[in-house]
Amino acid sequence: MIAKAKAISHGKEAINYALREGKMGIFLCSNLIASNNSAEILKEFEMTQRYNERCKNKFLRFEIGIAPQDESKLTKQDLRIICREFAKAMGLQDNQWFACTHKDTDILHIHLIANRISIDGAVYQTDFVSNRASKTAEELSRKMGLTIANEVGRKKQYNKQSMSPERYEIKKRLQDIAYREFRNTAYKTPKNFIDALKKQGIIVEPVRNKQNKIYGIRFQYEGQTFKASEIGKEFGLRSLFHHYGQSIDERPIQAKHFEKPHIDNTQTDSGLLSGLASVITPEASSEEYDGALPVWKAEEMRKKKRKIRRGMR
Repeated sequence: MIAKAKAISHGKEAINYALREGKMGIFLCSNLIASNNSAEILKEFEMTQRYNERCKNKFLRFEIGIAPQDESKLTKQDLRIICREFAKAMGLQDNQWFACTHKDTDILHIHLIANRISIDGAVYQTDFVSNRASKTAEELSRKMGLTIANEVGRKKQYNKQSMSPERYEIKKRLQDIAYREFRNTAYKTPKNFIDALKKQGIIVEPVRNKQNKIYGIRFQYEGQTFKASEIGKEFGLRSLFHHYGQSIDERPIQAKHFEKPHIDNTQTDSGLLSGLASVITPEASSEEYDGALPVWKAEEMRKKKRKIRRGMR
């Protein structure tokens, strides 16, 4: 079982959608409301919301997904228990809410719409509400012996590794080398670290977005390619440069009308590494770091001033 939640302002649409004919399966249960009609439910919600008119997002929308393998063993009464236990764990005892199933998809799921304003006028706190809903669903699944979504994800990840023992072993060897060189205090720059890896057969490549900007790195070793995050959090682009006392934020940002530095992706590994260093390291743009305001920064400030002047007219 899995759940997600969000505070919303379009309560009327959410209630109509949840109870729409053709979508709704079973009206399961409700709390502190007398009707199961969408228009009447909205009126009851709005009566309570008069106690706190300052709140903007006055409704809460919860979606609870049931794993396909659990659907056949759950009765209507079990679904009602899930709704009530979930609402209780989320602290909705003093809030109006209703819950129903939907039949518009092959996966059984429950819509629970709640009034964010409680009957005593208090506003329901929505800090990390989706995370809390997910955790509540996990705990309830464990209590009722249902499938836990997070454990399914972890199992899939484990199975993926076990299906490729060769890749897993290569990754472990790469991690051993990378961490050993990372701890070498003789290296003073990221290039020293990258060159050391290259001597041991590990190629470090820049990863680019559609705008040809570098946003990460990856490692090639023994025919396998790994993202930096797969090897360790220390090897992310920003973390790696920070380790050597350099900041990615210091590199010049090229404006669209300026000529971008050309990097030939077909060049040799050493060319790639030098290209990576030339784009990322501040030393590559010493002309713009002579103490004067960089050209790109000056242009950005001029644009900002023009926008401010337009707004004052």
